[in-house]
Amino acid sequence: MEIDFSSNRLANASVSLSEASRLFGIPIGRKYIQRLAVLRATDKFTQLYGYKALKLHPLKGTRDGQYSLTLTGNYRLIIEKVQEDKLRIMDVEDYHGD
Repeated sequence: MEIDFSSNRLANASVSLSEASRLFGIPIGRKYIQRLAVLRATDKFTQLYGYKALKLHPLKGTRDGQYSLTLTGNYRLIIEKVQEDKLRIMDVEDYHGD
């Protein structure tokens, strides 16, 4: 699948584990790289629902059209479907709050 990034920060973190770990911390950086590998290996967006560990689910309200993937604990990878074979990485965040 083709992946775009909403910011240079996220694109740079996708290049290496050390960069992702520097930006997000080691556990989240490791999962970020792992999740991107799964996304790149997938042909179509609908296939992502077959990976139960991703816990892919659509978001509601002001985030309509965006989806969430679990990274660690409360941290999620927020993505947006652009086309069936293309998506955009929007952010890594703890959208549940503390």
